[in-house]
Amino acid sequence: MGAIGIVGGVGPSAGTDLASKVFKHTRAEKDQDHIDLYLTSCPSIIPDRTGFLLEGGDDPAPGITACLEKLALCGATAAGIGCNTAHSPEILKSVKIPGGMTFLNMIEETCREVALLSEEDRKTKIGLLGTLGTIRTGIYQQYFDNYPDLELIVPQGDICEAVHDCIYNKKYGIKALSGVSKKADSVIRNAVDWLADRGCRAVILGCTELPLVFEGEDTYHGVILSDPTDILAKALIRATAPEKLI
Repeated sequence: MGAIGIVGGVGPSAGTDLASKVFKHTRAEKDQDHIDLYLTSCPSIIPDRTGFLLEGGDDPAPGITACLEKLALCGATAAGIGCNTAHSPEILKSVKIPGGMTFLNMIEETCREVALLSEEDRKTKIGLLGTLGTIRTGIYQQYFDNYPDLELIVPQGDICEAVHDCIYNKKYGIKALSGVSKKADSVIRNAVDWLADRGCRAVILGCTELPLVFEGEDTYHGVILSDPTDILAKALIRATAPEKLI
C-alpha cells in the first residue's frame, strides 16, 4: 500500500480539509486500517496564487516543489494540492514532481467526474465559482476544452468579484474567519442560484473555502454541488489503496 501526500498551507485549512475528506472516504474499522498520510502546511513559502497570476506577485511554484520534496522524503507515493488556483498551467509548468511520486491534478479529476453528468444530444451546463485568479485566467476552461459535451458557465463579472470578496475580505471573508459569515453565505448561495437559473446541472465550488458554505449539503435548489477537494480525496485513495475507497 502506498502513502498519501498533501500540499497544504494554501490556505492553511485547505490541507486539513483534504486530509479529513480522505479519512471520511476510507474504509477502516480501526486506526491501523487507514492509509498513511503526510501533510505539509508551509504558507510562509507558498505565495498567494491569485496574487501571482493577476498582480505579478511571487511565484508559488518553488514552494510547492519544496513541499512535494518533503512529502517524498516522508514516503508519499501519490500527492495532491488542496488549492484550485494552484493548478493554473502557469504555476504547474514550473512545479517539479519528485521521481516515484504520482501527482494527481484536482481539476482534471473534477472534470472527469462532472463529465459523468453529460446528457445525450445536448451539452451539459456546468457552473463554476472561484477566486478571480481561477476565473480570469480560465484555468477550468482549459481543462474543459477536452470535454466537448460540457459547457462551462461562469457568472457575470460583478458576481465573480463578490464571490472573490467573500473569500478574501478581511472583515467577512471565509479565509479571515473561523466560520462563514452571514454575508458570505448569502452572496455565495445567490451566485449558485444565478447559475441554476441558467440551466446548470452542477456547480463546481472551485475554491477550497466555498464548500464550507454548504457543509453537509450535496445539492442546493436542485443543483449538484461539486467539491473538487472531495473528488481529489477519493482519487488519492484510488491511487494508493483502491480497495479502501468507500
